[in-house]
This record gives sequence, structure tokens and C-alpha cells, in this order.
Amino acid sequence: MSSDNFVNISGGKVQGFIQENNGTVTQNFIYQVSELISGPTSDTGQSLTQVEYRQRTVLLSKVKEYWIEGVLNKSLHTKAMIELGLEKRTDAVERPFSGFEELPEASRQILPTGTDATDVFHQIGEGRTLLILGEPGAGKTITLLKLAQNLITRAETDLSRLIPVVFNLSSWGSKQQTIADWLVEELSSKYQVPKALGKDWVENQQLILLLDGLDEVKANRREACVEAINQFTQKYGQTEMVVCSRIADYEILSNRLQLRGAIYIRSLTPEQVNQYLDSAGEQLEAVKTLLTEDTELQELAKSPLTLNIITLAYHSKSLEELPQTGSLEVRRQHLFNAYIERMFKRKRTNQKYPKQRTIQWLTWLAQRMSQVSQSVFLIEQMQPTWLQSNVQNILYRFGTILMGIVVIGLILSFGRALDLDNKKINHFNVLILNSFAWGLVLFGYFGWGKSEIKTFETLTWPWKKTRKDLLEGLRQGLIWSVVLSPFATAWCLLTCMDGPTAQNIIASLVLGLILGLIIGLIHGLKGSEIETKTIPNQGIWRSAGNSVIIVFVCWVILSLIILNFFPPGVKSNTSIITWGLILGLLFGGGIAVIQHFSLRLILWIKGFIPINLPHFLNYANERIFLQKVGGGYIFVHRMLLEHFARME
Repeated sequence: MSSDNFVNISGGKVQGFIQENNGTVTQNFIYQVSELISGPTSDTGQSLTQVEYRQRTVLLSKVKEYWIEGVLNKSLHTKAMIELGLEKRTDAVERPFSGFEELPEASRQILPTGTDATDVFHQIGEGRTLLILGEPGAGKTITLLKLAQNLITRAETDLSRLIPVVFNLSSWGSKQQTIADWLVEELSSKYQVPKALGKDWVENQQLILLLDGLDEVKANRREACVEAINQFTQKYGQTEMVVCSRIADYEILSNRLQLRGAIYIRSLTPEQVNQYLDSAGEQLEAVKTLLTEDTELQELAKSPLTLNIITLAYHSKSLEELPQTGSLEVRRQHLFNAYIERMFKRKRTNQKYPKQRTIQWLTWLAQRMSQVSQSVFLIEQMQPTWLQSNVQNILYRFGTILMGIVVIGLILSFGRALDLDNKKINHFNVLILNSFAWGLVLFGYFGWGKSEIKTFETLTWPWKKTRKDLLEGLRQGLIWSVVLSPFATAWCLLTCMDGPTAQNIIASLVLGLILGLIIGLIHGLKGSEIETKTIPNQGIWRSAGNSVIIVFVCWVILSLIILNFFPPGVKSNTSIITWGLILGLLFGGGIAVIQHFSLRLILWIKGFIPINLPHFLNYANERIFLQKVGGGYIFVHRMLLEHFARME
């Protein structure tokens, strides 16, 4: 080995001659050498158990699958492959312990060519916090995800390190809660991390928080969001964090984030734009010609995203076909319309849906996502709040009630068919009375109660739940015991072979108590567990599957109790089967399925969504309007979402 390539490590310093690239040594190289000298940084400081190892492995795998493979590798920015220039902006953050005010030229410095966000982040040191600013389409999210990619690669070599996790702040604005509580909910809903485990990771500062989309928080909530982040950093001072925002939306805020560093992604230079267009060949000659004299087009081309969209939308266009007049906003709208047209003409993609209907459905989706400040669309997270009028909301509620009555009627009919040999029972009266009674319960719950759809996605053992959860399950069980006792009494009196004796009445009241406690047990079984794979609408499919499991659990419990301890007049296979089905389907996840089906049905009737929504979303992914992220979907860029949202 020659001395030119030799690095001598001694006394904690790098000595010797390092072969340089054009006279410079990259910051990333310096960081890698410091890692070799000082050993791993940002680790948990303790060995991992087998369970902890698997939990971290699965979370890391999900972040990589969702954001690196699902978004970064398929991004329009990535296709452009342009090196982005960075500028230090320490005046954009409120740095604690700054004893003096920096001069303007010191607070804003253009970083050397080749410096990326990973270099800047590593330079900050332990407890790193960084703000990434840029214009729309400048590459903020891609810069964040490239940083995430590097951090994931590092964590994969040593799972005791902090785990990088990507979150979108847009969902924070919908609820008034602390950042810590919001992170626990996001870990649960987006990554299927049990809340107890997520809370432990957050409180023990085991994660690197990569927070995208501060500017996507509703305008009237951004100041509060900045304050919430600052409160979080004060309480959890060792948590490493990166926040992204559009610079204009950030600079108008009165408060500043209390972070240790900030960078601004610089616009592309004319030389970079020309170099990129030259590499595209003769198909963009018209664009290159127009760029020499069109200042509006020059302004659009400064953004890596719009430059890439220009190459896609105006590919092989003649000079006469390109717009040469109009304001910047008008030209931007024309550009995105041309991109949409180009995507419909892509080869190797079948025209599965009419173009106008596709645009209509994507417009509705973009408008609803903007309305609720949602960046990732998950089918199972559609809520009745997406309905656009009181009439639609009423139809949803009554539709859910009607479907519930139909399901209960079918269950009771099934029970009637099993017990036709009992001549003392007027089966038709039993069916009508019980369906009507359950209809009143459903009407009270959905007519005036909560209409939010809560999925029943996973099961867990009750003893793994917290004491608070178990007490809540017991409370709900006792409440439902009071509600169900009259139903159980009516059922027993109508179906008992030896009539309404005192023994049978007492047994029926006890049955009501037991049914309520079973509902409490079902609440205790409801949980979450990290899983590696996700599919579209997984929450609803899992709710349906879990309701079947709960039905069998109810059958086992009721069989053991009714057949062994109840008087002969009350013992009935029909009661066991009927009540098991009702409890399992309505309280074990079936309600969420009914609600979801009712909501989808109304939206389809109104023409807002196609009847096969997952199939359409996959089609939009093929057309490069959407990108698939785990079991959800995002628009390929927020600017495209905003363009669709503005359409009629």
C-alpha cells in the first residue's frame, strides 16, 4: 500500500497524507474517519434483547420500504440527478446559549460544492437538530429522505443506534396535542407500533425524528406547531431531529424553531439548467431556445421538480406548441396540465379509466386531503368528515344503522333456522322484536353518538395492556351489561322452553352481565403489534378478520358458561350462536367494516370515488400521479396535489 493512500490513526487524530479529490476532503469522509476513531455515536448505550432487536428491525424495515423504496427511489427529483447547492442559514433558528448576534455574512454562508444535508447533520454533533428550508419544488423532502437513507444504512449496521423515522407534520394540526403524544399516535397508525412501545421510544429518546411539511400544517396552527416543537426539544433535549418547511411559509411566522442549525436549498443556476437540458438531447431543443429569452420559464426552471416536469411535459414539443405568454402562475398551471396530459399518453399503461373521471376523482381526493391537512392517504382512515353536506352525513348515519339492522336480522334468522323444532316459540316475533330493539341501540349510537370509524386491526393478550386500558375495558363492560340485560331477558323469555320462571329471569339477567363483561374482554383483546408488510385498506380487512376470531372466542366463552351453569330452560345452542355472532361482529371489528362500507357507498353514489378504490389508486400510481407508500398513497409532489385541489 502506498503512503498516498495510508491513514495513520493515533491519539484520537488522523495523521498522514490523505489522497484528496480536487484538493478537498469531503465532510462525509471526515465523519466516517471520526466514527472509526471514537466508535459508534448516538446509540442506546445498552445491549438489545431479542424482542427489542426484532422491534427495531421491523420499524427500520418499514421506514426504508415506505420512504426510500416507495418515495425516494421513484421520485421525479431523483430522475433529474442534479446536485443541489446548500446555504447555511443560522439566522433562521433561535439557538440557545448564543452569547452574541452573528454578522449577516456569518449567518448566511454558501456551503462548499458537494456538501449535502448528511454532512451538515453530522457536523452538529450529539443531540443534532436541523432545519431544512427551500422554495416549492426545491427538493426539501428528497433532501430529507436522502438523509434518512444514510441514517438507515448506518443503523442497519448497528441496531443499538437511534432509529430514523419519517413523519409528516400535516397531521399534527388536526388535533391539539403535544408533539410527544402525536408521535406515539403516528407510530401506531402509520407504522403499527404499539402505543406503549412508541411512548417508551419517544420518552427514552430512541428515535431520530425526520419531520417533513411544517408548511403543510394549517396556517392558523403553524405558530402553535412551532411552539409545540420547541416545548418538545426543551423536554427531550437529546432527541435528534430534522424539520422541513417552505421558506416563505416559515419566515412569516413570529416564532422561530429552537434548533442547532439550518440550511437553505438554493435554486438551480442557469448553468445547471442548461447542462441538464443538454443531457436530454434534441427532444428539448424548443425548451432550450425559449429559455434564452423567456424570463418566466427561466424562473420555473430554477426548481428541480418543475425542471423535471418541463422535460416530461414538453418532451419533443415544437417551439410553436409551447406557451410564450402569461404570468408565472398561469404558466405553472399550463405546465402541470401538460404533465397530466403526458402521463395519460404514457406507453405500456392501459387506459383503465376515462381521463375526465380520473381527473375528477383525483381532484376530489386532493381537495379532501388539503382540507384535513393530510399528506398520506390511507383508505381505512377515510372518515365521515370527508362528506361535504349535512344530507350526506345523515345518509351515512342512517345507512350504517340500516346495514347494522340487516346484519342483526340475518343473524337472528340464522338462529331461528337452528331452532325451528321449538314449537313454543313464535320465531317471527322474536326476529322482529330483537331487530327493532337493536335498531334503537344502533340509532342511539350512530344517530347522536360518535360517527368516527375506529378500526380493530390487531389482537393482543389482555395482560399485555396497561392498567388504564384494562380499567377502561371493565368500565365499558359494566355499561354494556346494563344496556344488554333487557335484551338478554327478552331473548330468554321469548325462547325459553319452560316459560318465564323466576329461575330463567335471574339467569337472563346474569347473561346480560356476562355479555357486557365479554365486551369488556373484547376491548382488552384489542391491540397492535409491529408487522412487516402492509396492503391498501389493511385496517378494514384486518377488522373483518378479527371480528371472525372474536366470534369464535365468544362462542367458546358462552358455551362454557351457558351449557355448564345455566338452568335447562335457558340452555340453547341458538343463544350461544346468536349472541356470539352479535358480540363478535358488532364489537370485534364488524362495526368499523359496516361504517366503512356505508361511507364508501355514499361517496361512490355521489361520484366522488370509483367503486373499486384500491384498483384506481394503483392505476394513478402507474400514471405517476400518486406514489404508493406502504399501504397508503401520496401525490408525487405537493405542488401536483395543490394543482389538482385548485381544479373545479
